[in-house]
Amino acid sequence: MTSPRDMLARVYSAAATRDWAAVEALIHPDFVLYEAASLPFGGEWRGRDALQRCAAAMYGTWADTRLEILDCTGGDSHAVMVIRLTMHPRDGSAPFTQTICELGTFADGLLKSLHIHYFDAAEVAARAG
Repeated sequence: MTSPRDMLARVYSAAATRDWAAVEALIHPDFVLYEAASLPFGGEWRGRDALQRCAAAMYGTWADTRLEILDCTGGDSHAVMVIRLTMHPRDGSAPFTQTICELGTFADGLLKSLHIHYFDAAEVAARAG
């Protein structure tokens, strides 16, 4: 059996190459992705294609974005991906960086939910314009 940590790492590896068919194969049919409601791309994203749709909305908010995976850890039922995200606002102001923790839960060997936690969601919302 694949651990939650390994499963989440597989999801992110497939997403990094934009292999959305591979991502969807790892996602539960009842998948929900949660972003802070205050963000331009905030709210609940549902369905196997939710990660792809949310990623497009998030990346579309910025002039440029750089994502660096720092760590992945997990146990029997959860996994957490620690990410450094550098965002370049569309207004030309200086880029800024935040650390994000993305908490995945699993059911039936598939990613069932993803809760995305920004260090400072208010700063992200304000800098998004």
